Amino acid sequence: MDEQQKALIKKILTASHWTEADKIRLRQILDQEDPELLRTVAFTLFHTDSETPPTLLSDEESTELLLDLRRKLVLEASKTTTISRLRVSTYYYIAALFIVALATALYFYRSNPIVHRKSTLVNEIGPGRNRATLTLADGTKVALDTAQKEIIVQNEEVKYNSGTLIVTRKSDIVNSQLLTLSTPKGGQYQVILEDGTKVWLNAASTLKYPSKFSGDKREVFLEGEAYFSVNYKASAGDRVPRVPFIVKTKKQSVTVLGTEFNVAAFADEKETKTTLVEGKVQVRSQNLKLKTYNLKLLQPNQQAVVKGDSLTVSKADVRRETAWRNGYFDFNHKNFGQVMRELARWYDLDVVYEGSIPNIQFYGDLNRSSNFAVVQALLESNKINYRLETGNKLIIMKKR
Repeated sequence: MDEQQKALIKKILTASHWTEADKIRLRQILDQEDPELLRTVAFTLFHTDSETPPTLLSDEESTELLLDLRRKLVLEASKTTTISRLRVSTYYYIAALFIVALATALYFYRSNPIVHRKSTLVNEIGPGRNRATLTLADGTKVALDTAQKEIIVQNEEVKYNSGTLIVTRKSDIVNSQLLTLSTPKGGQYQVILEDGTKVWLNAASTLKYPSKFSGDKREVFLEGEAYFSVNYKASAGDRVPRVPFIVKTKKQSVTVLGTEFNVAAFADEKETKTTLVEGKVQVRSQNLKLKTYNLKLLQPNQQAVVKGDSLTVSKADVRRETAWRNGYFDFNHKNFGQVMRELARWYDLDVVYEGSIPNIQFYGDLNRSSNFAVVQALLESNKINYRLETGNKLIIMKKR
């Protein structure tokens, strides 16, 4: 498909008014089994600068046109076999559902004050961004700049990667070494520790670390999720760390014998997962029943899971487990509860279930920069009844 066709599609989808010619062109799009064309449609829907949705389709036309698009996208998805193709096709499918939800709601939006209120609430919900708080040992809290994405601990000072100082050596940081970096729901941040180790901190997570490592170990404490790229500080080309780097969570400790790994230790999850990308790590957990310790050594592409008193190791899908660091959600083979917990952390939602958690399995990926309308489409495509209330409260209602 040439650039002229792409431009035409974008013009149609971002217009505030659809002409008869536009409708004909959209129907022509539906008649083509062209993945690139569908990709352009999906991209345009989620990257439009237009604040005004198309409004000219009647209810009957909307149903006919948009259900055709849904069927076309589902057909495209059914032809795929690999994970990567499935991800793209699922994205098309969500795009189609988003159009359906948008078009069929247009009439009611203009006349129903309840819908206006719901729309206002939706507009207040956005994807996560760079947000975090740095807490000093004396309890002083510093709200970090949202225009920055990373802080650096160096020479007992803390600064942004731009060079701007946050904490100087004249402060209490010299005498009180422990720092705490916390991200809220809807936040993320990065930190380069004093030894050069880089840490990506996911939403609703906390990392405690010293301003300067000393002694025979480097130790940090994690609650939530973080991706670590540990600096060896080795000599003569040796790939063994100078001193052990240890990540402690509530249920385990990870001794780093290599470089890159992901730890997910959220308080609202039953499992603590450690996924090794490169090098070696040793995972240690406590068996309270036997009053002993479990110990496992991980190789690249392996994952350790601590659940209750057990510690198991299996082959890992590294792409899936580190998706958040690369800017997207991987929802393949995840149930409704898992997906909603991830979305709640990123969109700063308070999810409440009026009944039991729906028994639904998800497939596909979702860009973390997507607006909340995409989450709505995800719910509506699975026939989930919900309502939004102030304070970012998402109520999952009982089935009627």
